Amino acid sequence: MKIAIACSAAALAVGVAIAGPAASAVANSVTSHDVADRGTPTPEDFTDPDQSMIDESIVDLDPGIDDLDKGIEDLESTEVSGDSTVVTLDTDILFDFDSAELSDAAKKKIADLVKDLPTDSEITVGGHTDSKGEDDYNKKLSEDRAEAVAEVLTAENKDLDVTAKGYGESEPVAANEKGGEDDPEGRAKNRRVEIRYNG
Repeated sequence: MKIAIACSAAALAVGVAIAGPAASAVANSVTSHDVADRGTPTPEDFTDPDQSMIDESIVDLDPGIDDLDKGIEDLESTEVSGDSTVVTLDTDILFDFDSAELSDAAKKKIADLVKDLPTDSEITVGGHTDSKGEDDYNKKLSEDRAEAVAEVLTAENKDLDVTAKGYGESEPVAANEKGGEDDPEGRAKNRRVEIRYNG
């Protein structure tokens, strides 16, 4: 009987040696220090972090991420010819595609232009589109956009004499096509709102 027990114990020992330690035995042998040495966070890292851990986790934003108001500062260009002044506003910055609704940032920038506008001269706000789409649609869109800009100007200074007009695609400042092909750069220049006044 003793021999049988000894053989069984030996066989068991051989079986353990061949199979290796059980997975649970290995898992139980790994300590939190072993995990920390590998740089892997443990549950303790998230339960009660100290201020230094929080500070280390804060990273600067990628400098490639654009500011939401990017381009608003470059909203307009001004051209003076004799007594006549034309302020050209980029509608791609002012409005979403096919929209005549101004963003809050665009309204603020347009409002900033009021201080430069004369109260003793008629001011014309003209809307313009590119050649994409039907003529009637483009004319209506250009009118709506001109009126949106005019409303901001008069809301800021009720003494201004402002008239809004929509010209659609009838007065391009650049070619909508080149060599029979679509010219996106030219069309972008044509999508604009102009503020014209004398003085």
